[in-house]
Order: sequence, then structure tokens, then C-alpha cells
Amino acid sequence: MNKGWIGFLAGLVLVGSAWAQRPDTIVIAQGVDVTVLDPNNQLETPTANVLSNIFDTLYMRMPDGTARPWLATGVRAINPTTWEMTIRQGVKFHNGEELTAETVKWNFDRVIDPQKPLRISNSWANLASVQVINPTTLRFTTRNPFPVFVTRLTGFYILPQKYVTEGGNRYLQEPVGTGPYKFVRWVRDQQFELEANPNYWGGAPKIRRVIFRPIPEASSRVAELVSGGVDIITNLVPEAVNAVRASGAAEVRSVPSIRNIFIMLNTSGKADSPLANPKVRLALNYAVDKRTIVKNVLGGFGQPTGCSLNSYIFGYDARSCQPYEYNPARAKQLLAEAGYPNGFTMTMGSPNGRYLNDRQVAEALVGQLAQVGVRVELRVQEWSTYVGQILERRIPTDAVLLGWGNNEFDADNSLYSLFYGGTVRGGPRQVAFSYIRSVPLDNALLQAQRTTDPDQRKKLYLDALRVLRAEAPWIFLHQQEDLYGVAKRVDWKPRPDERLFVADMALK
Repeated sequence: MNKGWIGFLAGLVLVGSAWAQRPDTIVIAQGVDVTVLDPNNQLETPTANVLSNIFDTLYMRMPDGTARPWLATGVRAINPTTWEMTIRQGVKFHNGEELTAETVKWNFDRVIDPQKPLRISNSWANLASVQVINPTTLRFTTRNPFPVFVTRLTGFYILPQKYVTEGGNRYLQEPVGTGPYKFVRWVRDQQFELEANPNYWGGAPKIRRVIFRPIPEASSRVAELVSGGVDIITNLVPEAVNAVRASGAAEVRSVPSIRNIFIMLNTSGKADSPLANPKVRLALNYAVDKRTIVKNVLGGFGQPTGCSLNSYIFGYDARSCQPYEYNPARAKQLLAEAGYPNGFTMTMGSPNGRYLNDRQVAEALVGQLAQVGVRVELRVQEWSTYVGQILERRIPTDAVLLGWGNNEFDADNSLYSLFYGGTVRGGPRQVAFSYIRSVPLDNALLQAQRTTDPDQRKKLYLDALRVLRAEAPWIFLHQQEDLYGVAKRVDWKPRPDERLFVADMALK
């Protein structure tokens, strides 16, 4: 297969596109396009990769996982439920609005407004109120102790108050932030164009112009890279690694990802669903040969796992996260005990191009599940429709292939965010990524979110992992290794959280 790729790429005429030939422009290809332009109303890395160049957060997540003051110059805990924050002075939005404490308060009030919830609102359900002390100081009051307050700030983007409140829906068409790059235009499914902000508070970026292009097909991304049409491609497929290395135009750069890949099981999609039975869900985990998938489908670029955490994340426990063994006989036994000795039929959705060989992983699963009598109809969907259905809890299939990249490096983001179905704002939380409900799990996750002692939090997360091990709400697959194809002229090192901060890049 590698010889085929090398022959294919050798036949390309190295002319490239006009964009990538320009010394002041970088072109980045992701597998999918941006879906929304409000950075606080999305939970997708490809969208955040684009918008995080336009908008700033209050704290910045560094490649080693630490959180560094950014638009906020500091945060201190006054007591377990009270925090004080100071705001950087002299920062202006792209439209000239000034960043003030009042602006920051408005952003938080917007996110915690129960009448108009956003995609990140549940993450801030513990926040009771925000008070402006002076133009550069705010005080936050939480309902309960909130040990992940600072880490949550790394995913909270600041929008300009007047522009949003007085400009109608313009902010959803022409985003304005304080970031290193300004919005130029977005041609859906074609390209997203940015230009450097020369007045950026952190210093003008080294690269003047940025083009993000969605290219779902892996072969097309590789062809564009080696012909000079793009400078960086995400999700470089393993079978093209040698070909890229041999191209002379680009190289392979990789990093173990914080992202885990899994199959979410819809346990309540239809009456009498086999997936409502935990024995069936355990059987599916035993029926999947994750090591073979990593070896043959991912070219060895990944690590099988048995939970939603990995070693980057606070709260990870290696023993609790051991992969379920590949044991088809055990899978058949569990299916028989659950009342399905002859298996059953189900449907599964998958994107194409969002994750590393995602469609191929899904196809491998279909084949392996068939060996234990579970017949799966695979439905491959376009990403924006696919993710919208998932986030709105209206998936049309019994299962979906997904990945979760924890941008907070804390188990709260991979456990509470994905599984907590307890009470929020007086009613049950509608979890987008899990359809099971476990009171012991909810109690452990809620208590961990309200406990400031790190050792006690670890114990609570261990309790949560044990419940998940028994309930098996997902088919746990693997921790992804992120592969990038990068033009040799680009000075850049990939991060484990997949973020593409162009301000950290330079052209040689």
C-alpha cells in the first residue's frame, strides 16, 4: 500500500496553489469544516481550531497541560466558593471595543442564562453570580466548591458585548474577538480566511494570512500537501506516512493525543433495545479486537483503552482503564445470557475524515461484531449534520463513532461532561454523549466536582470508573495518536490537545 501511495504522489506535478506559494500565507487542511461562529456554543475541536485564532480565552492551556493567565492576569480563591479575577488592561477587540471587567461579566451572564443555554452552559452550572468590583476586577460566587474553576477558564472565550447585543446576528456571520487573527471571510465547505491582527496585545503574529480548508478525503489532503496546495494536514492516514516522508516536500509530525475514540451506544433509542442491557454492552466490548484495529487500521498509531481517560488526564487510573480483552467466546456467552443467543441487528453512524481513519475503524468494527452475531448497518454521514444530531440527542442510529479530546486535562471534563445525568438548574441534565443513568455515578462525579482535595477527587473518580467499567455505556476503543503532514517550510510542533494556534507558527 505504501508503494502505491509513493507512486501516486510521485505522479503529481508540484505546482501547488497560489495560496501556499505566498511567503506570507499558511494553508491548513482539516477533515471537516467549521460548524458555528460562536466559540462558546460549540464543543468541536475543528471549529475551535479556527475560532481560537480569532478569540482569546481568560486562561491559556499550554502544551504541557498547565493553565497560564491570558486575558485574565490572575485568579485567586478567597474561599471555596468565591474567586477574584483581574483582567488585562489595554486589550481591544478587532472592532475597537475595549476589554473591561463588565465585558467579562456579560459573557458569563450570557453563558449561565437558563433561558438561552449554550453548548458550554452545563459546564458553568455551578456558577451562581459574577460581580464587577472595578474596571479590571471581578468576583465569582459558586454554589458549591469548584476545584476546576481555573481549568474551565481555558475553554471560555470572550466576545465583545456591544457588537453582539447591538448588531443583531452579525456576530454569527462576521466574528469579532481580541485574538491574533481577524476574520476575513468564510465560504462554507471551501475555505475560512483570516488575516493577522497587527495590534494584538500579545504581539503581531509572524504569519500574515491564514486559510483553513475542509478536505474530507484523506488522499486529497495528502495530494494537496505534497503538491504545495496546503502547508499542514490533520489526520494524515498511516498508509501515506512513508509516501509523505519520501515526497521531499513535507514531513510527518506526530504526538500522542489526549483524544479517546469510542462508540457511543444509544440505550434508549427504541423500546426493548438490546443496548439497554449492560450484558449486551459488555459483550460488544469483548467482541472488538482493539489491538488489531490499532495495528491494521491505524498503522500502530494509537493505544487501546478501556475508559474515557488517558494518562494526560488528572484522575486517570491505569488498572481501571485496561482495555477489555478480545474474547469472542465471552461475548457470545453474555449475549446468550442477555437473551440474544443468535445476536441481533443494529445501526451505527460514522463520520468520514473527522478522526484518524474513522470510517475504516467503523468498517472494521462491523466485521468484528458480525463474528459474534451482531449485524451492523453502517451509515456514514457528513460531519456538521452528524455532530448536530449528537449534541441535540437525536441520533438516527443505535450507535455512533465519536472522539473526545479533553482540553482541560482533568477527569471532570471526560467524566462529568460526558456522563453526569443528575440535576442541573432544577431538572435532569440531558447528556449528549451517554444514554445511561446511574445514581452512584452521578453522585461520585458531582462530589468530585465539589471537592477541593486532589486525593479525594482521585478516589471519587476511581469510583466513577468502576461504575463505567460495569455499565459499559460505550464500546471503548483507543487513544488516538495525532498524525500531521507538514510542509518543510513550516516551523511548528503539534500539541496533544490538537489545537492549531497559528500565532505559534512561523514560515522558514
